[in-house]
Amino acid sequence: MKLIKAGLKDLKPAEVVSKSEHVEAKMTGNANFTTPSPALADIAAARVALVNALKDAVGGAHEAVARKNAAVKNVRNLLTQLSRYVNSVADNDVDKAVSSGFELAKTPDPVDKLEAPQELEARMSDYEGRIDLRWDGVRGARMYQVYMCSGDPATGPWNVVGQCSATKFQVKDVEPNKFFSFRVSALGKIGEGPGSDIAQAKAA
Repeated sequence: MKLIKAGLKDLKPAEVVSKSEHVEAKMTGNANFTTPSPALADIAAARVALVNALKDAVGGAHEAVARKNAAVKNVRNLLTQLSRYVNSVADNDVDKAVSSGFELAKTPDPVDKLEAPQELEARMSDYEGRIDLRWDGVRGARMYQVYMCSGDPATGPWNVVGQCSATKFQVKDVEPNKFFSFRVSALGKIGEGPGSDIAQAKAA
C-alpha cells in the first residue's frame, strides 16, 4: 500500500535540495528505517552535487545548465527510490511512514470499524508439533489475535495462542496428528474486530 509519496513533481531545483535535507534529517537515526535504500550518504552526496551545480549554472552556461539538470534528476530519482523503500518497510503503518519526512500520498479515511480477516489458511508445518497460519490484512489493524480450539469449534472453548503484527503466525507445541481449529481477529485503536472464518489443520 502506498502511504507516502516522494512529493517532487512540482518542486524547483532549490526546493528539491530543501526536500532532500528534510528527509535526510528525519531518516538519520530513525529506528523505523534502519537500512535505508538508497543509502542516506549517497543521497546527501547527490544533494551536495546539486547545490554545487546550481551555483555553477547561475551564469547560464550551456554545459553548467546541463550538469544542473542531470544533478536534479539524480536527486529526484534517489528520493523516489527512498520513498518506495519507506512504503515497503512501513507495512501500512501511517505513523511509521510519515516519520520518514515524506508526505502522505493521501489523507487516510478514519477507521471506525475493523473487518474480519479474510482467507485464513491453516497448513501443516514442516516441523513437528507446529501449524502455519496465513490470512489477508485488515485496514486499521495494528495487531492480530490468534485463537485455537482443540475440540468442537461450535462449542469451544477458544483460547488465545498468540498475537502478531504480521499476517502470518506459527502455532507451536501442538499435539501431532490431531486436528485443531483456528480463527483470527484484528486489533486496532478502536478495539478488537470480529473473528475470521474457521480454518483447520493438524501438525506433523
